[in-house]
Formats: sequence, structure tokens, C-alpha cells
Amino acid sequence: MTDLLSWMPLETGRDLGWTLIHFLWQGLFLAALLNTILPACRSAPARHNCALAALVLMALAPVATFLLLHDFTDGRAALLGNGAAAALSSAPLFSSWMAGLVILWLAGISVMSVRALGGWYLVQSLGRRDTAAVPAAVLRRCHDLQRRLAVAWPVRFLLSHRIEVPVVIGWVRPVILIPVSAIVGLPPHQLDALILHELGHIRRFDTITNILLAAVETILFYHPAVWWVSRHVRIEREHCCDDLAVSACGDAGVYVEALTSLQIWKASAALAANGGRLKDRVARLLDTPAPSPRFSLSAMAGLGLASLVVASIAVAAPSARGKGPATTPIRPIRETHTIPPYPKESKDLKEEGRVLVEVTIGTDGAVSRARIFKPSGHPRLDDAAAQYIKDHWRWQPATRAGKPVAVDTRVSVVFKLARPSKAKPKSPV
Repeated sequence: MTDLLSWMPLETGRDLGWTLIHFLWQGLFLAALLNTILPACRSAPARHNCALAALVLMALAPVATFLLLHDFTDGRAALLGNGAAAALSSAPLFSSWMAGLVILWLAGISVMSVRALGGWYLVQSLGRRDTAAVPAAVLRRCHDLQRRLAVAWPVRFLLSHRIEVPVVIGWVRPVILIPVSAIVGLPPHQLDALILHELGHIRRFDTITNILLAAVETILFYHPAVWWVSRHVRIEREHCCDDLAVSACGDAGVYVEALTSLQIWKASAALAANGGRLKDRVARLLDTPAPSPRFSLSAMAGLGLASLVVASIAVAAPSARGKGPATTPIRPIRETHTIPPYPKESKDLKEEGRVLVEVTIGTDGAVSRARIFKPSGHPRLDDAAAQYIKDHWRWQPATRAGKPVAVDTRVSVVFKLARPSKAKPKSPV
């Protein structure tokens, strides 16, 4: 399993794996904190901003964790006159399950990236296919609505045969697509209310927020709390735009009628006007109390948080013992880590490359086994590196409970010929 991560430094893979594990409790803690704060927020913008702040903290938490765990000073490089360079990495190998976790995470990011790019392509294609110019009378009303909502950003308006609800696409050059069915079937005042909703997204720069949502969902896809917070951001975003549309048109009843009329044309009753459950949005606009959930989400989040904290402590216990005072990691004896000599034949043939050698450090600090983990492409360089490391390099052995133990690590040797410097021409006397 670790062979698939041979391109990644050992310390990076190990710390990345622990970062992913620590985010289990970090993400759930932030979600539980948000669930505690949301009831105190009286307005949709306040709830949206709190949810968005929680999502930003979720994005920053793994970065901060990795920076705290990772030792950027580990490793060294040297270049000698014979042209051989060596870089030393002396971190113990991380376990196969940790390597598998990192590989699954990278594979998940690949899948989610394809999903995000596919969704972006489909949305962009809506603005290029089956579109038509908006009638002049409707276009004038759209520009009036844009001025009413104080949207200074240039906005294009197009008719579309491929959509059932008005949508806004793009953020550099936003376009509002209006369904042809809405032009035909909705009264002008109801159509205006729906267009005001989409203009609200542009005024609030929600299309830019979508980029953050997609990035966080792609990278932290494995945590349910991320999707829960992201869902709240989307719901409250729609509520904010609903409020803007109602304040601009001056009549909540007209806007509710527009949402209801638009929903009749749709086969699905799940979403309306680009996001949010219709019945919840209508109930909020009409000040009708929504039914409370049967189970307390905060209690469920608290139980889940406690369970994950216990699980994280149990999983991290072996690693924590490895960092405690009773256990010490291997440490290179620097004076023995001299650079392997460049093989003469390789130098004559101008062979260069990087050799990754997996070694076992015995209880006496000597190398008991050395094998080529990733060859350089030149057997002479590989053999020279492995043999020299086994014969000359030494470590202070790792200890556990005061007793020396054997550990595995990987070291990297780079063979690179020194480039002759160009002599500067002498200036005439």
C-alpha cells in the first residue's frame, strides 16, 4: 500500500493521515458549535454568516493541524565537489492502514473533483445552448429591477428552453436565465419577484461563495458535518435572497404566489428557485412556525462528538506513546551520514538520478537491511547508494520503555553531476 505513496515524503504522508483523523472531532465540534449558535440568530443573514464562518474554520482547521504536526526542518541536503548530492529522510514508516487512509482520501478528492468540474460544465452549457434574447419589454423591466436592487455589476438576461426555474450562472460576467415557460405562464409581477431573487444572489456575491463550498466539499468530502454545514449555508443563502426579493417587491404574498406557481410546473417537489425546500421557505415568509425536529440535533451531535473523541484517542494512543518521554525515535549520527561517492563509470556516462532506499535500523543503530524502494533508473547508482548506506550510515536507535527497538525508515540519495561553471572572458587591458 505504501508503494503507491512513494512519491510523497514519509513525514508528509504520516502527518497528512493524522490531520485527516484529527479533523473527525474538529469538524464535529465546529458543527455542534454552529448548531448551538444558530437558534440565537434572528435574521437569515446572521445565520448565513455564522454557517459560512463555520465552513471557513473547517477549511482552516486541517491546515493548522498539519502545520502543527509537520516538522519542516526534518531532512537535509548536501552537495560535494564530486557532484553527488544526498537528501536524508529519517522518519519511521507510517503504517499500511495510514497509507491506505491517505490513498482513499486522494482517490475521493479525484472523484469529487470530476463531479465538481462536471457540474460546472453542465451549468456553463446552459448559457450556451437553447437560449434566446429576452423580449424588449421584459428586458427593460429586468434593468429596472436591477437598479431597484442596486446591483451595479453588469448582468445579462437570456431566455432558456432547458430550465424550469430562473437561475444565475457565472460570477465574472453573470447571466440570469429565465425559463420560457415563466414568461408565458407567470403574471409580470410574479416574474419580477423571481428575477429579484436571482439578482439578490448577484448582489450578495453568492456565486463566489459557491466556489468555497465546492472546494471544501471536495477536499473534506468524508466528513458528514461538512455537508451539514454546507447545506445550512445554501438554505440561509436562499432565505437571504427571499428577503431581498420581498423587500424590493413590497409584498410577501406576491412572492409566495410566484414560488407556488413555479413549483407546479416541476415534477419534483424538493427544490424551488434554485435551492431550499419550498414549504419551509413559504412558512418562513408567512411567519408560520415550522415543526421542530423530533430528536435534538445538539444531543445527537454531542454524542457523536464524544464517540469520535474517544475513537480518536484510542487510535492515536500508539502514536502518542511514540512521542512520549518513555519512547524516543531514531536520530541520525550526522558525522556518519557522508555522501556516497559517485561511481566512476556512472560519472563518465553522465548518469544521474534519485534513489529511494528502505532501510531497517537495528537495535545497535546499524543498518541491518537495505533495499531499493524506488530506483534511479541506473543500477550502478542504486547499488552504490544502498551499499554505502548499509556500510557507513549509523543512527542512535529508537527506544521503547528504555529498550532499543528496530525500526524501518527510508532515505533518499540524489546523484547529480556538478555543472562546470562558465569562465568569464577577460577584459582587455
